[in-house]
Amino acid sequence: MVRKEENDVNSNTVHTLNTGTELFVDDALLAAKRNVTRTLHQCVKHNVSVLKPDANNPWEHGGPDQSRRVHLYGTTMYDAAFGKYRMWYMCRMGPHWRFEANEIPGLYVPRPDRNPSTYRGQTHDAYGRKFVENDRGDLTCYAESDDGLTWTKPNLGLFEFNGNPNNNIVWDLHGACVFRDDDEPDPQKRYKMIGFCRRYRNIFLLTSPDGIRWDDSDYLQPVADRDNEGAFNVIYDKKKEMFRAYALIRGDDKDARRMIAYTESPRLEGPWEPLEPMFGATAEDDEIGVQRYSADRAEIHNMSGFLYHNIYIGLVGVLYVTGPGAAEHEIPIDGPIDAQLVSSRDGFNWEYPDSIRTPIIPRGESGTFDMGMIMGTAIEPIITEDEIHWYYTGTVHTHGAQMKDRHKEIGLAKWRLDGFVSLDADAEGGVIETVPFQIPDGGLEINADASAGQISVEVLTADGQVQPGFSMDDCIPLTGNDIRHSVQWKSETLANAEQPLRLRFVLNQASLYAFRVGINA
Repeated sequence: MVRKEENDVNSNTVHTLNTGTELFVDDALLAAKRNVTRTLHQCVKHNVSVLKPDANNPWEHGGPDQSRRVHLYGTTMYDAAFGKYRMWYMCRMGPHWRFEANEIPGLYVPRPDRNPSTYRGQTHDAYGRKFVENDRGDLTCYAESDDGLTWTKPNLGLFEFNGNPNNNIVWDLHGACVFRDDDEPDPQKRYKMIGFCRRYRNIFLLTSPDGIRWDDSDYLQPVADRDNEGAFNVIYDKKKEMFRAYALIRGDDKDARRMIAYTESPRLEGPWEPLEPMFGATAEDDEIGVQRYSADRAEIHNMSGFLYHNIYIGLVGVLYVTGPGAAEHEIPIDGPIDAQLVSSRDGFNWEYPDSIRTPIIPRGESGTFDMGMIMGTAIEPIITEDEIHWYYTGTVHTHGAQMKDRHKEIGLAKWRLDGFVSLDADAEGGVIETVPFQIPDGGLEINADASAGQISVEVLTADGQVQPGFSMDDCIPLTGNDIRHSVQWKSETLANAEQPLRLRFVLNQASLYAFRVGINA
């Protein structure tokens, strides 16, 4: 969880910082640090799951000897215009032809045998699109909440499940990435949803006036090319004004290991770039799997990545393969999945903040709903005034369990604002020094816990000399725990400092999570 670090970076390059927050997840903006420890902070979990499969909902519980699972390859958001927290999650009812078939006209339709492309003699839908694999059981369902903790599943009446319209089914994507587009001129298309549709085995786009009633008639053809299931997590990057997608693919090694590929597009409707392999397991991951689980190898099972302030933060699900799975259900491998933190400066090249791969969302204790795997997270978290809330899928079983043992629920992980990683110093004291910056007018804030000690900030010249009026003795130290502490000096303000400048943070028994420039500019 912790790594003692000391480094010096001989860099005199001046960096221009825009107004905003900088984290200490990596060393990109640091010239030196002394006697500090980088600490990865595991989440605090809500004490119980927030959404679980209902035995009275057959679309969430496939019946005797079948799976019971609600799965968050999808989206959670607080929709201010709607006045509620909203969730689009996935259900999977089990392996198609092997059990008594369910029928949802327009979506999930049974087939008589292993032939994937026919439905009662039909091979194409009403628009002339050919069925490819139309009854594997992916369903997109909808839930909403007033507080993000107690969720309801409204009866929407959009589709009949075995003749009953009382359900919360809205479509059948294998993971639904949902966006509210306030710039869309047509209010009937205010919401957009993109994801993998198994009926046609590709990526499709839909529109909706309300996030509930969806229409695919404007986008009958795939908007991106992909033929395998698994997470296809799309986020909007405000910094680059484009959409980024992180998709599960198979590698070309002898085990065809799972890994993550990347694509991007200026618009949801495309054009999307061809998928490019991006992030896979390394020899270090394999070795950690051996040490932690006696695993044969590691694979990257899923990834959610998003722009957080001025850095990209990702959660990857690392599958440690420990042996064969339930062959009768075509699940070839078994093993746990750990959720691990990664970061990137460009959205494509990712690295771990700690070499020992500490799970950022730890699996639960024996008997809890998430003891087997942390199998996926929402495409991005909900950021509140003082916390990070990330919804995730937890399982009681490992990857290769038989269908009757497969049970998934949705939980909630929380961190303090900016609280994924901190740089810490003990009573001996520690120092962190930045590279030279050109910063916008305004003040300086820090997010830190100095309740057992203190933190002071010095302002330096570009060549590392303390500027007059900005020494450690001039600074009024932080001696508490504050996510937005305004740094003050006795007789100077940051607006009067010579630029470019460096910042030197002097810590004593304290943890520093982030700093922010351009405050009250």
